[in-house]
Amino acid sequence: MSDDQFWLLDAAYDADNGHVQLTYLQTPAQKLHTVLADFIPYFYALPPNLGESVKRKELMQNEFIEVARIPHTSRAQTEREWERDLSPELSFIYDQNLRFGSPHKQTEQGLQLDAPIPPDQLQEFNTRFAQIAEEDPLKFDFLKEFFRYAIQPVPDLPRDLLDINENFDESRILWGIMLARIANIHFSRALKSRRVSDWIRSMLHTTYRHLDILIPSPEELTLGHTPHRVEGALTIAPKPGTYYNMTVVDFESLYPSLIDRYNLSYETMDCQHDECKTHSVPDEPHYICTNRRGIFSALIGALKDLRIHWFKPLSRQTDLPKAEREHATTISDLLKLLLVSSGGVTIRIRGLASPPLAESMMAYGRWALRSSWDFAIEHGMRPIYGDTDSLFLDHPTAKQVKWLIAKVKDELKLRLAVDVVYPLCVFSSAKKAYFGILPDGTPDPKGITLGKSNTPPRFRQIFLEVAKPLVGVDSPKKLANARPEIVEILQHQIAALRHGEFTVEDMEYKVKVWKAEKNLKRGSGLAQPYQAMQQLTDKGIKVKKREEIGFVKVKPFRYGSRTFSVKPTRMATRHEIDVPDYIRKLEMAFEQVLAPLQIEFPKKRSQGLDSFLSEAQHEPFTTDESESDSSGRWDSKDQQKRLQDFVESNDFDNTG
Repeated sequence: MSDDQFWLLDAAYDADNGHVQLTYLQTPAQKLHTVLADFIPYFYALPPNLGESVKRKELMQNEFIEVARIPHTSRAQTEREWERDLSPELSFIYDQNLRFGSPHKQTEQGLQLDAPIPPDQLQEFNTRFAQIAEEDPLKFDFLKEFFRYAIQPVPDLPRDLLDINENFDESRILWGIMLARIANIHFSRALKSRRVSDWIRSMLHTTYRHLDILIPSPEELTLGHTPHRVEGALTIAPKPGTYYNMTVVDFESLYPSLIDRYNLSYETMDCQHDECKTHSVPDEPHYICTNRRGIFSALIGALKDLRIHWFKPLSRQTDLPKAEREHATTISDLLKLLLVSSGGVTIRIRGLASPPLAESMMAYGRWALRSSWDFAIEHGMRPIYGDTDSLFLDHPTAKQVKWLIAKVKDELKLRLAVDVVYPLCVFSSAKKAYFGILPDGTPDPKGITLGKSNTPPRFRQIFLEVAKPLVGVDSPKKLANARPEIVEILQHQIAALRHGEFTVEDMEYKVKVWKAEKNLKRGSGLAQPYQAMQQLTDKGIKVKKREEIGFVKVKPFRYGSRTFSVKPTRMATRHEIDVPDYIRKLEMAFEQVLAPLQIEFPKKRSQGLDSFLSEAQHEPFTTDESESDSSGRWDSKDQQKRLQDFVESNDFDNTG
């Protein structure tokens, strides 16, 4: 880095003084600079005689038209407008071809972008993407542009000068710089922003301005349609049961690949060319333009290829220095997040929503999965389950899988790859709920309650114990031998729970709350997370909206005018835990696992009613400290509930 490099970090518009304030970091001098540039915010409008007349291209019509460039302060009556809502500082950044997070240099014309590609890397880049350069020039231009920004070194950012929160570690700062470059957003926002739609919008707006295209209004993008719920991905439900040697094949980056491969873009939907109307979308009343390359399609395709063919392999190259590998990993992860979000933003996000585009993308996804399923059947394979971008094949040969991958590439122009092979795969009757045992013996739960992060840790630990006898099971005979051991493990674990062999933390549920405390109604019933929230708030512990709360289920107690059944984890004690309720929940959760394995959840056999009542009489029951009964005895309602729990858990015929 030389003294004349300046790294653009932030920009702000001062309406009172009419200038944009740019903040740069100079390296290696480690100095912050503020540059003031005069700027009058403007928008474009028709008719062109309302102001300075300029020529700009309309995205949908693909034609240059004359429009007026009008200052924001103008009150002129217009027929159509573009870019009135664009922030002034971003408008300035786009006009000056500046890039947040990237190096610039001082010239006679002012600061200009200075991000060259080193000759050796340029040669390798041109070689690797030569076919794209020949067949898809627009996509190649985007590839090269994003590559240019991504490979630039990262300056040492002085936290004290930049007022960076110390909670941000170095990896987060690296992420912020890379996001600022690729999406062209303020570095300060890139550090904190989680709105991927804003990132994609900024990329598109930057691109439109550079190509002299009017940034389309939200109404233009919808093509006269009202944003609405779009039919989702295809799921082909499996028959519940146990399967052996299950091969799972996945489409690589399915929706970004469809957007790229089938030219799905705002301006290519339902175009005006009669010859394109035969290029219809599967099972949708839309068609795709074949006369022009879509900007959104080429841009998403460029990000996809840059990740798959450059940064993802680089991130796994173990002989690289650690800093270079981390740099590549950060970019690969960032591109992945942008790509997986690229389709969803077209559904209902204002300024990105386009019902025809969203419907076409989802339709192509369903078609690709269904076509692959049919290919597999035609070639003698047994597909069991299909979901969005994954196909589960029951015991295929390596030759069959290789054929299917080649067939999909040839017929659909999509990449299919083996994701995993499960020696044992178990499907429950619940939707999208299954688990597999990986070749190394690790359980791989998907969608089942016992594998979810908000399930009590003890439940997840019991599941891992139960899965151990399933390691190496790849036939019905081996499964039959494993069943008694599974039942024995469950019996032991249930007995341990009944004897209090757990900690409060073992039994914790974690749930995010979506209401602020002030919105809770004091006079009505509360869902369990909000019962915990109420208790924390009353103890002076503030809980924010969208914050995750940890709580445990306890024996019911009176809290004010209500009956509560949970306590915050930090406020509960072990003897308060409602063990019978947890065992009921454990049985419900294990139903997804045991039913397809043809195993019944073990029931506790009676230890005698007299023994139970004696135990109940001497077991203390404490309520909230402010309302506890000094006798420590159960009240009649609670004793009735506990007796009912005992009856149910011992298989008594409860006829009253």
